[in-house]
This record gives sequence, C-alpha cells and structure tokens, in this order.
Amino acid sequence: MIAQITSIKKKISRHGGDLFVVFMKTNKGENVFTYVYKKMRNYSRWSKVLKEGIILKNLEILKGKKNIINADSKFVVIEEK
Repeated sequence: MIAQITSIKKKISRHGGDLFVVFMKTNKGENVFTYVYKKMRNYSRWSKVLKEGIILKNLEILKGKKNIINADSKFVVIEEK
C-alpha cells in the first residue's frame, strides 16, 4: 500500500511517554492511521519520517483491522516534501 502522511497528533501514552497517531491517505483515497510509540523498537524507523507530506510504500494493514496500518511494516520512503 502507498500512503501520504497527512497529519500527526502527539499524545501522552497511558503507559507513559510520547505516542504519535500518524494519519495518512492512501493512493486509493482511503484514510488510514497508525500508532507510533517511542518505547517500541519500530520507533527508530518511524522517527525519521514523522513529517506531513512524506509518501511511503510497502505499508500493510494490521491483521483484523481495515484502516490501521501495522507500525511494523517495512515501509520505504518514495517522496519527501
């Protein structure tokens, strides 16, 4: 799946620390999002792309959900703005 980051909302996690809700729009016009938590190992990958306008590919939907991106997706940046 290909999607562009449209907005990012920073929150305080109920487990402590920062949590980012990353909202995206797919190339098919669907609205999707993911949760990025600073204490998780995938944060090092996401921290480099937490900017509006970036387009990512190889995103996968979280199993059993229809609009939540798996934060462990092995995405690739295809465009930075």
